Amino acid sequence: MRIIVILQLLTCSFCLSAASIEYEIYEKASDRLIGSGTKEYGLADLSLVSHESGGRKVVEKYIELEQGYKVGARMFFGEAPLNGFGLLAKLTDRDFSWEWYDIVSPGIYKKRQGCKGKVSVRTSGLPLQEIPLEIQFLDDARLSFALGGAGNPETHDIVFKCHASY
Repeated sequence: MRIIVILQLLTCSFCLSAASIEYEIYEKASDRLIGSGTKEYGLADLSLVSHESGGRKVVEKYIELEQGYKVGARMFFGEAPLNGFGLLAKLTDRDFSWEWYDIVSPGIYKKRQGCKGKVSVRTSGLPLQEIPLEIQFLDDARLSFALGGAGNPETHDIVFKCHASY
C-alpha cells in the first residue's frame, strides 16, 4: 500500500503542462557566460532521483538545461504543510548545491541566503504530503554550486530570469 501511495504522489507531482525556464550559466571565477537560453520542457524532460536521508524518503526532480547542466528541486516525503524546499544546480552527480527557500506567506517562499529572491509555489495540496508542483520565479534567482562536492568553493552559477517557471 505504501508503494502505491508514493507512486500516486510522484504521478501527481508531475501533472503539469508544458512550461519554460529562462536561464544563464556562469563560471564564477571569470564571470564567463557558458550558456544561456530558454528551455521548453514537459513531463518527458524531468528526471527523478530517489534516496533516503536520515530515514526520510527524498526525491529530486531535475531538468537538463544544456551541456549537461541541470537544475532541480529536492523534496522530503512526509512534510505537511510545506515550510520550505531546496533548489539545486549541478553538472555532475558529485557536485554540491543547496539553495533553501523558506515560506513567508501562503504560496510565497524566499531564498534564505545570498540574493534573496522570492518564488511563488503551487503545491500538491495533499493532506499528508505537500510537494511543489510548479515554481515561478518572482525575481531573478541565482543558484550556485561547487564542482566536486561539498567543501569545495562554489564554481558556477545558474541564473533564472524572472517569470520563468520550474
